[in-house]
Order: sequence, then C-alpha cells, then structure tokens
Amino acid sequence: FHLPADGTAVEYVGTLSQSNGPDDQAPLSWMCELSIKSVGQEQAEFEGKLQPCRWLEIKSLTGKETAAGIDPGPVGARIYKVLVPEIKIVDDWKDEDGIPNEMMPIVRGFRRLGEEEVQPITTPALRFYPTISLLSSYIEPEVVATTDTPETLLQGQSITARRMKGKMVMESQRTRSTNEAEYWVSKDVPFGLARWMVTVTTDEKDSAAPVSEFKPVTIKKVDMKLRRIRDNAESELVTE
Repeated sequence: FHLPADGTAVEYVGTLSQSNGPDDQAPLSWMCELSIKSVGQEQAEFEGKLQPCRWLEIKSLTGKETAAGIDPGPVGARIYKVLVPEIKIVDDWKDEDGIPNEMMPIVRGFRRLGEEEVQPITTPALRFYPTISLLSSYIEPEVVATTDTPETLLQGQSITARRMKGKMVMESQRTRSTNEAEYWVSKDVPFGLARWMVTVTTDEKDSAAPVSEFKPVTIKKVDMKLRRIRDNAESELVTE
C-alpha cells in the first residue's frame, strides 16, 4: 500500500487451516510466517524511462511448529527479491490508469522455492495469490470502518487502521473458488498491512450440472497478525 524508508522490515505470524468441506471435524493446520523488507534503492528503466525503484524481499514460511520455530520441509519456504518501480506502489485497488493491482510490476527479480537454487524471475510482474499469500487484490473493496484497532502481536503499541473487506470469485464449468477477506490497512505500519483473515472455499460439480449443484470440497482459512517492525534489514537472498 505504501513504501517505508529503505532498510525497514515487517514480520507477520499466523495460522493456516484446510478442511474437506464444512463438516470436516479434523482440519489440517500449519503455522505461517511472512516478512517484507526494503533492501535497496536504484534508478532503473521502466516504461521507457529511468525511474526510482526499490528492491523488496518477501519471504513466506509454512509448516509445522517445532521448538526451533517453523519447519517448512522441502517445499514450505519461498523467498522473492524483486526490483519494483516506486510509482506502482499505491494505496488503492487500481493504479492511476485504472488498471487493477492484481500483480506487482517488476523490473527484474529472483526467487528461491524450497531448497532449490536461486532462479531469475522471467515475468514482468509478481503475483501474490495464491503462492505468497491467500490475501489477494480485490476490486472495489468495502471500507468497513475508517478507524479501527486491529489485533496485533506488537508489544506495547496500538495500531490505528482502516478495516476493509474484499471478495473475489473465479468460476469454471466444474469448479468455483470464492476468496473472502477482512484486512486492516494502516499508515502506522510499513508497507501498510496490520492484519488479515482470509477464507477460500473451493466448490465442485459435474461440468454439465447447473450452478446450484456446486458443493464445497475444500475450505482454507488463514489468520495473520503483525508481529514486529524493525530497521536495518538486510537481504537474505544471495543473487550474485
């Protein structure tokens, strides 16, 4: 939603659960961590001219909780380092040209998935949903409250935020995915997010059946809270 001073980082922690429909009495659950850092500034060519850009590093961990922290296993860790034009970080669901912010445009970038080697990102944009976060970009989200106090894990600090709701539905002949989110956006928090809760319901039916025959087959829920804000952040991903 906005860019903080370079060297700033935010950290979130929460839970992810998955059930096989609303009657599942034993859903699977995992711990989640997400961090976002600003780790450098430079001028780079974007849309035909040199523009101020920012290196952002996003790290996601999902796995079982252990005494040493989250164990992501061989596939539960993802880290991205991308050079982003500063003009493309906006506090709205669309940019100044009216284009929805479904993906973050990038000049160049790198990623490491699980225990694989670092690879260059060859696409001109980075998509958040669903690999980085179940929180997506929502067209015309609802402002539930202009001033609210989200629950966070910050010690001795209260955050004032804008409470938002969003919904996204993707449907084919056989499947329908409904993403419903509640999230808090604050200028007190670097990059903007203080907390988010998302429910993604996947319904299925026979391809020839009417829409009324859709039945839920999986339900994913995530609840993430701001844990820490820190300075002097450095890049973790070695790209040279």
